[in-house]
Order: sequence, then C-alpha cells, then structure tokens
Amino acid sequence: MNSPSRLPRHFYSLDALRGFASLAVIFSHWDHFFYHGTKQGSFSPNLQPLYQLFWPFYNEGGRAVDLFFCLSGFIFFWLYSLKIRRGEVSFRDFFLLRFSRLYPLHFVTLLLVAAGQYVFYLRHRTFFVYPYNDLYHFFIQLFFASHWGIHRGYSFNAPVWSVSIEVMLYFIFFVLCRLGIPRWWQLTLLALAGMLVMLRVNHDLGNGLCSFFMGGLSFYAVSHLCKVGCSPRVTKVLVLVTLLAWIAVPALVSYLIPLRIYRASFPSGDPTIFGKQVLALAVTLSTPILYNCLLFPLTVTTLAMVESWWGAFAKRLSFLGHISYSSYLLHFPLQLGFVLVGPPLSPESSFYYSPVSLLLFFSLLVPLSLATYWYFERPAQSFLRFRLQVSSPGR
Repeated sequence: MNSPSRLPRHFYSLDALRGFASLAVIFSHWDHFFYHGTKQGSFSPNLQPLYQLFWPFYNEGGRAVDLFFCLSGFIFFWLYSLKIRRGEVSFRDFFLLRFSRLYPLHFVTLLLVAAGQYVFYLRHRTFFVYPYNDLYHFFIQLFFASHWGIHRGYSFNAPVWSVSIEVMLYFIFFVLCRLGIPRWWQLTLLALAGMLVMLRVNHDLGNGLCSFFMGGLSFYAVSHLCKVGCSPRVTKVLVLVTLLAWIAVPALVSYLIPLRIYRASFPSGDPTIFGKQVLALAVTLSTPILYNCLLFPLTVTTLAMVESWWGAFAKRLSFLGHISYSSYLLHFPLQLGFVLVGPPLSPESSFYYSPVSLLLFFSLLVPLSLATYWYFERPAQSFLRFRLQVSSPGR
C-alpha cells in the first residue's frame, strides 16, 4: 500500500476507463449496420448481438463521450495546468503536442472514409449514415472544425465531432491557466457556465465544457485528499458511494425523472420559469447534473484515489487506454468497410443480429487499433515532435 502524500506518476486505471468508454461508444453505434443510406431503417434493438449482456452499452454507450471529456479535464489539469501557469509550456508547444498526438490518425481516417463514402455513393446513390460528405465539410474536417457551429450536419468520420469539441476546450483551458484563473470555485462556475451554454447556445459544446471542468475539479479533489493524508477508510467509502451511484443514477434517469412523473405533480398544467416549462427544463438538466456533475467526476476521483493508495492495480488493463483513440476513430471506417465488402444491408438481413458479426467486428477492430497505436500513432507522434522540436511534459 502506498502513502498518498503524492500523486502517482501514472494513472493506469484512468487509461483503462478511457478504453472502456471508447468501447461503450462503439457499441452504441452498432445500429449503423441497419441504416438505409443516411436514414435509420427499422430494426429491433433488443435483438442486437448479445443484447442481454451488453444492453447498457447499446442503450447508453453514447454517454461515455461525456466521460471522455471528464477524463480529459482531469488529465490536463494534472499534466499541464501548473506548467502553463508558470510559463513552462508555451502556447506553441501546447498546440504542437496536441497536434502531434491527434492529427495523424484523424487525417488518415478522414481520407479512408472519404474514399469509402465515394465508393458507397457510386453503388447506392446515397452516403452511409452521415450525409454531409462534400468539399466544404471535408475542409472544416481538416482543421478539426467539424463541430464548431459552422457545419450543416455530421460528415465523413463523424465520431470525431467530440475531438473537435475537445480542441476548442484545449484553447479555453490554456488561456484560463495562463491567466491563473482555475481555482476550485472558478472551475465550479465554469462547469455551471457549460450547462448554460448547453441550454442556450450549443448542447454538445456545453456538455463538453461542463464535463471537462468537472474533471478538473476531480483532479483538485484528489490533490487535496492526498495532501491532507486521506485514510484508506475514506477511500473505501468513496468506492462504496461510487458503486451505489452507478446503480442509482441510471435508475433515476431512466425511471424517476421522465416527464410523466413531473406531469403527475402538476395536473393543472406545466409551470414556467423564464418562459420555459419547468418540467422540460428539469428533464433537460437532470441528465447532465447526475452524469456529468456527479457520476463521472465521482468515478474518476475514486479510481485516482484507489490507485494513489493501492498502486497500479489496473496496469494490466492499461492497453485499453492505448486503443481508446484508435478504436474510436477506426470503428466507423471499419463499419463502412464491412458494408462495402460484406452482406448487403437490408431489414431482412440477420447477419448483424448475430453474435458472429459482433465477434468478427471486434476481433478485427481491437488488433487493428493496437497495431495502429504502436506502429502508426506513436511513430508519427515521435516524428512530428522531433521535427517540430517540441518535448512532452507527460503525454
């Protein structure tokens, strides 16, 4: 058992969690195989492969994107906030570090999907799942701008939209750190501002802002607990509370917060506040509050504290972190490849309901993602950092 007076040099558990989050998102995109061009066809969600085992990922895996944002907030405040505030990391170095990490695979998968969609269009006179595959959207994709509010819809390798949001968050993060702003109460206000952005400006950007700065708060919480010498008993209580939260939060969102329950409380009509119906506002806010402000930050905090006390318990699972980015960016190109060379898509086709299809898909995706990480991502990153003369403070 380690004394948590200092943070570990590496959080393997958070690497593993990032990998699990990526796989959860991929499960939630299995319905792509039942699209008719860019429109979802009729299919039976409960007949998806091994649904009884993986139904939480099929149904709710998309929420893991907000977990990505939370993890990024924790990692960036851990690795960069103090160095940026002290001026040890310049904007140039910060930008190039992120560019060398993210751009090479993004560029390659963008080209792969562009080529695949071209072939698909020649065959079917429509695109596969994502419709806006034109020169304009290709151009904004080149600059990670596919979800900056200048797009008309999802395009090309569309799951990269969350990385597009993260790039915006990186700029905001750097400026705030250089100004010396991020104290715990300021991060709280920034997370609340994210919820306001979600309601009034842009839902995805607001979710990203809220989750990212809640991740920063998680880092501050872990740092504080380590400094005051948090006991193993407190960490065990955190584990218990987190496990209970993983049961309670999905139950609250799924069963206790639907509109029908609120409407039962207001039989004479929905009250309004600031011109908005209270019921709709409550439902809109309940999910980000419970997931983005409670469950995900609590999970990240707990895993970090467990690793601070008991060491690298998740080191054997850290390979999941290696494939998190590659699997996330490769899964749609692989799906496109499946529909180009595999069984024809139709409502009557049972292939993509079969466990064999799921096993085949992941048996290709996981090794491909690992190979991409070791033989493309890392060499490309090292090459760019060497040529651009930038050194990394951590990753």
